Amino acid sequence: MKGHTILPQPRSMRPPPGLSPRCSAAPWPRCALWLLGLEVLAVAVPRQVCATDIGYRLLSPSFGGTDTAPLTYAQYEFNQKQAASAAAAAAVAAAKAATAAAASAAAAASPAQQFADSIVSQLQSLVARNVALQIANATPGQAGSIQSDGTNITYVNSDGQLTVTITTSAGTTTFSVPSLN
Repeated sequence: MKGHTILPQPRSMRPPPGLSPRCSAAPWPRCALWLLGLEVLAVAVPRQVCATDIGYRLLSPSFGGTDTAPLTYAQYEFNQKQAASAAAAAAVAAAKAATAAAASAAAAASPAQQFADSIVSQLQSLVARNVALQIANATPGQAGSIQSDGTNITYVNSDGQLTVTITTSAGTTTFSVPSLN
């Protein structure tokens, strides 16, 4: 074998340090396949499951967390739904009450009752017109008072001003206008 040189074995073909002599006696590729097979077998063989604790920090204050936004939003939505249903129920109740009131008013408003109400209204208008004319035509220095059903009307015409005071159970109203006389 003249002219032939023996080269050292490449590093990738050498067995890794620490392998058993039996493995190192075998050619490296066969040993590597054997180790690969052991690893595949170790993965495929069922082993005990290791459990670990999973930590989760609750954010909702209804579950002991610290973020109040989800709870506040849920309460807001709940309150809006409650208000909408209460408003709808109130509208239905008001409609029923209005229908009942209209039915009772229609039953009470017979043609004879309507005629009587109309006459009373016209008489009240005539009395109110006469009172208004008496107050408006008051001469300077004239004063007067008119009382009817808990209503008191006083007037004074002085210095070119007509001052009228109307007192009812609801309160008192006073106003002044220039005198016509």
